[in-house]
Amino acid sequence: MCPAIFNRLESFSNELLLDIFEYLDAYNLYQAFYGLNYRIDGVLQSAHLHIFYDSSNENKPGWDTLISSVNPSQIRILSCYKDINIDNHFLSAAKENLRSLCLCKVYRPVINTIFQHFSSGNKIKCLSIREHSRFTKRSDHSLFDLILIDNAHRFTSLVNLSLSCTRYMKVSSAGSVRFLQLHHLSISNCYWSTNFLQLLQSNIPNLKSLKFIGYYHFLNLPSDFVLKRVDELHMNYSGNFVGLHNILSVFPCLRRLYIDQGSGRRSAIINGVQWQKLIENYLPDLRQLTIDFGDGIDDDIVEAFYTGEFWSTKKVNFSKDRHLSNGLLVI
Repeated sequence: MCPAIFNRLESFSNELLLDIFEYLDAYNLYQAFYGLNYRIDGVLQSAHLHIFYDSSNENKPGWDTLISSVNPSQIRILSCYKDINIDNHFLSAAKENLRSLCLCKVYRPVINTIFQHFSSGNKIKCLSIREHSRFTKRSDHSLFDLILIDNAHRFTSLVNLSLSCTRYMKVSSAGSVRFLQLHHLSISNCYWSTNFLQLLQSNIPNLKSLKFIGYYHFLNLPSDFVLKRVDELHMNYSGNFVGLHNILSVFPCLRRLYIDQGSGRRSAIINGVQWQKLIENYLPDLRQLTIDFGDGIDDDIVEAFYTGEFWSTKKVNFSKDRHLSNGLLVI
């Protein structure tokens, strides 16, 4: 909440309370709030908490009050923005019941230090990391490798994993740990490679949804290589029809597909006739297709999705949003 709105709300609530207090006996008013204070304190000490920590905007008095009032085992969600010296705060003890961890704009050494506080028996279900934009060495492993290979034993309970790398990184060979509960994966700035797909197949066998924003190139995969459990795919792609065919053939059981063709340099626009071939040959279970064409899409490209017997059986909706991005939704 922004400071201006917070101040206005606080002023309004004070006026409302004063109007109420005028009608109450002073002794009863004191007694009610004295008991209410203890009740609120009791509720606070038993609540599941989300700690939002930003080292660049730390309020020391408020932080000291929080430390004195809260048990670290109450923390279920921990969000850290910018860098944090976790050893100097009671956050280092907030690992017993932690379910979700979010690290945003944090340096790699700090990430490694934080991970050392989590044993293999932790209960973290959701992990989101956005790496700091500077001081990432070329020799460093990708965030993907850091989580699923180097620290795999610490995160076997993951259900949701979201990683945003500072630059394009490659995924090394698959590790030995399998993530049987990991169902949702989002990764940005990574190379689409054979190693990446093999890791998904062997180490994340129950993956259901994948969001991949990265760089694609043609892969020489075995004809029987498929990821059957993935039913939702969100991706960017600016290449040609052959390359897209190469990618989508890996996901024969997709039910929802979102593809951004407006980002990056486009080599060609995939038209309605080509999409029909992809759906009929490789995506028999597809129920929803969303395409973001970006700017400057030709009318004849859009028109192709409204003609022919195949598209006549679909519900097609073309929209243009306020950012001049053209989107097509096919159901």
